[in-house]
Amino acid sequence: MRVPGLVALVLFPSLLGAQQVLVIRGTVRTPGGAPVPNAEVLLDARRSSTNAEGVFRFDGIDPGKHFLIIRLPGYVPIRAQLDLDAKRPVDLPFTMIPEPFQLPPVVTTLTRTGIYGAVGDTAHQPLRGVRVEAAGVNGGVKFTDSLGGFAFPAADRGVYLLRITHPGHAERRLTVELRPGEGRQVIVVLTPSRTVASRADDQAFEALHSRLAFGLHRERMVPSELERYGGQGLCDLPKVAAEVGRSGSTTTLILNGVTAIMEFPVASLCAWKADEVDLVEFGKDICADVTQTVGQSLPVPTWCSGRTRTVTRSMVGGSTGRIRAQPGGANYIIIWEKR
Repeated sequence: MRVPGLVALVLFPSLLGAQQVLVIRGTVRTPGGAPVPNAEVLLDARRSSTNAEGVFRFDGIDPGKHFLIIRLPGYVPIRAQLDLDAKRPVDLPFTMIPEPFQLPPVVTTLTRTGIYGAVGDTAHQPLRGVRVEAAGVNGGVKFTDSLGGFAFPAADRGVYLLRITHPGHAERRLTVELRPGEGRQVIVVLTPSRTVASRADDQAFEALHSRLAFGLHRERMVPSELERYGGQGLCDLPKVAAEVGRSGSTTTLILNGVTAIMEFPVASLCAWKADEVDLVEFGKDICADVTQTVGQSLPVPTWCSGRTRTVTRSMVGGSTGRIRAQPGGANYIIIWEKR
């Protein structure tokens, strides 16, 4: 599954000679070819920045898997999974795309319970037929009316992630938290885009709905918690470290519910700042997920032995029809990026 902003680079060198430390050099440019100076560059736990020519460099890098991020306000962050195996300097070209301007959603408090809202376009015209999904207790799917309005009157407690999609427009997501008896009104503006959501995105959001509705609060960090840390990296958050480990250990990363990276370095979770994500989910054991939905995001869907559940056809391995069992003890983190 291809996810915007996340790329995988595999570099194959000459097979002669022993491995040695590498020099990683990269050049960052705009789509028009202009250099991008002063961009922050992170390679695992190491930091650098681009110079006036848009160039960055890391010395003494061991061959193997690494995670790189390049970010600069006003541009879409670049996140690259590197698999390095070379004896010569590695020169990597990158292109940073300006981030499209989007008006932030407006969220206000209501005296009645539930989630209500309206969706419009950049010309300030209401959009009819927009699909609005609310993942959480008593959530579901609604379509906007002729005035762009939607309502989830039964939503009355907990955290909700709203997903708003419409053909020809960029997907928007936002998180709403409700205490018992509270209500919220949401105003969202959609911007034009050719990006089309995939079936995998739809399935990931359906699974999230189950976890938010039936999972445990201790298995996630919601916006009110994340806001306390601002621009601090996820790898430095005490709650994350308690669940998935500290620098030097690895975890299973699932990005936006669809892209799974096994043995992901915990130190590289600093590629995401607390204020860049809508929601963080985690756990010490994939098989301890009470909704039994986390394992479906892995490259090989799994069934946790010792659990009663309905096993779908997609979870049957090969022509033998055997079920692939997942032993306990595999910790994970799920990052839902802001959109």
